[in-house]
Amino acid sequence: MSAFRLGWKLGGAAALGAAGAAAYASMPTVEAAALKKRYSIIDEADLDGDQVAVPKWTPPSRKEMKEAMKSVEFDVLVIGGGATGTGCAMDASTRGLKTALVEREDFASGTSSRSTKLIHGGIRYLAQAFQSKIPPNTLFDVIWHLQYNHEYMKIVSADLAERAYMIESAPFMTHPIPMMVPLFKWWEVPMMYFTGKLYDIIAGKRRAVPPSHFIPRDEALFQFPSMKTQDADGNSLKGCLVIYDGQQNDTRMNLCIALTAIQAGTAVQNHTEVLNLLTRGTPGSPDYKVCGAKVRDVLTDEVYDVRAKQVINACGVFSDKVRKMADPACKEIMVPAPGTHLIFPDYCSPDEMGMVWFTKDGRILYLLPWEGSTIAGTTDTKGEITFEPRPTLAEIDFIISEVNRMMRDPVDYSTVRAAWSGIRPLVRDPKADPNDTKKLSRDHVVDVVDGKLVTIAGGKWTTYRKMAEDAVDKAIEVTPELKAAVQSGCITSTMQLVGADRGGEICSQNFDRVTVTLREEFGLDKDTAQHLRGNYGTRALQLALLARSDPQFTTQTKDKVFYKRLHPKYPQLEAEVAFACRFEYAETLTDVIARRTRMSFLDANATNEVLPRISEIMAKEKGWSAAKVAEEEKAARKFLETMYLPEGGATMAGELIKRGASKKIVKQMSATNKL
Repeated sequence: MSAFRLGWKLGGAAALGAAGAAAYASMPTVEAAALKKRYSIIDEADLDGDQVAVPKWTPPSRKEMKEAMKSVEFDVLVIGGGATGTGCAMDASTRGLKTALVEREDFASGTSSRSTKLIHGGIRYLAQAFQSKIPPNTLFDVIWHLQYNHEYMKIVSADLAERAYMIESAPFMTHPIPMMVPLFKWWEVPMMYFTGKLYDIIAGKRRAVPPSHFIPRDEALFQFPSMKTQDADGNSLKGCLVIYDGQQNDTRMNLCIALTAIQAGTAVQNHTEVLNLLTRGTPGSPDYKVCGAKVRDVLTDEVYDVRAKQVINACGVFSDKVRKMADPACKEIMVPAPGTHLIFPDYCSPDEMGMVWFTKDGRILYLLPWEGSTIAGTTDTKGEITFEPRPTLAEIDFIISEVNRMMRDPVDYSTVRAAWSGIRPLVRDPKADPNDTKKLSRDHVVDVVDGKLVTIAGGKWTTYRKMAEDAVDKAIEVTPELKAAVQSGCITSTMQLVGADRGGEICSQNFDRVTVTLREEFGLDKDTAQHLRGNYGTRALQLALLARSDPQFTTQTKDKVFYKRLHPKYPQLEAEVAFACRFEYAETLTDVIARRTRMSFLDANATNEVLPRISEIMAKEKGWSAAKVAEEEKAARKFLETMYLPEGGATMAGELIKRGASKKIVKQMSATNKL
């Protein structure tokens, strides 16, 4: 085993599986004194006692892993740091393979950060398995368009199995979320009740969420008071089907997967782009092989080679670019499908109840509580591949109109706190006619091009683990020499992630104890304690220690410590910025506002207001010059514009104001600040 892995490796495949407490005991630790000296936090002994212990593991530095990447030949190199890419790295490293991962920007900087935040089996696919017309408008439609499509049923079954894994893998973060399906016609009641129960039956014993159930009109209006009591055709609300899926914070989940891969021995570099692939042999010949990549550290401009026996391409919508590096003649398989989400204030949905319904054109729209706000979406349109997708004004109008179709209290652009778009990576069958959109895969695809480059694409957040398993299986198949290095089969279906107290040594996996400790021992407010527990798990205790020990993050009175928030409306702490820099590989302002704290996704204007303070903290952590601070703030404001202003940017200001947007906010959210 190479020396670099011994520096931070958790302890092999078995350590992350059923070994439990023994696994935790094998975890490399940093002694309290060293922790205090290196990271300027107080001795953990202050917390030892009856409540919880403080986790000791801290990730290796970016520099340490970079040096390993320049000097070691890896078994597997993964390109792409989204959910699937980090999942591939976690899978490969826990099988015993020497693994490296590079990401052009940041973990979850693309589609993986722009999801509906659901962990779901696909209720729409279940409906499509039995109905060729969605939604049916009459009972006659139901009968006339009855069908059975087994392919959809297989997808739902597989996705529900993965839903259970995801919910169980990070129980501090993931949780079941109930969602009402409003029913306005009498025949919808038995039809949807059957659909919900079938959804539960397919999930089986490992359902991981409560069963679906029907609630009458009065109960529905009690739980969701702002729901309309009549549809557009004058039909009265009969009741609601309540179905359950899971919910997550997608970028925090992505980071947990990356940290778990690192803990298992993976060397990781974000902000590192692939310039070209390293190859040996002649293209088209049996000896032609992709054997690594020439990469550039975007932060330092350093160029170096990363050598590997096998390369896995997990670049989402950008996968074709890497495929063509290996085989310029290969057919493109990626089909971009932009989807838009809006963020409304928390009062637009109950704290613990969402709503889901079919739109007029047969799509599904969700209105869900998330991170103290309300998320609404998504759309599904054709689009172009871009690093900075934006919603169109038409998509925003569509979501607002659909929400108003269901809610008694109307919303408009004045209610929108953030508007953002992500590009879903649909996949075309490589052997199909490129103009035949019917050949788009509804599942994920593992593709191998000349040079034995393995590409994993398609799928969705819920299935990232299975996608990774299939990709690593294929990598081992096409590169037989890897079989000798494999120490076990895939174990990720029973694994938990960093922060989940895998060994039971921190809180016996009772995460309420973490929340209680944050409130009682540290004096944190309830919403902040819940926010930290839900996004950091057991690592929230490390963060709280850091916050309490550094005077810049607290205000003290004679007998009480107050922790400084980034913004008074939200629970995120200033200390989270420093924690992200020290322990979570945050290298830019955008990393922090978008993918560590999620502030930009929750409220673009509030984020703009606190940007100078975040910049001040990061400048101190990173040693930035005044010129670097100005550069970072400019880039962050440009990014923030894409989180509020639709396609067209400041040129759309007049249209937004007509739709109710504040002129002051529209002006503030323009990157150029000119209208």
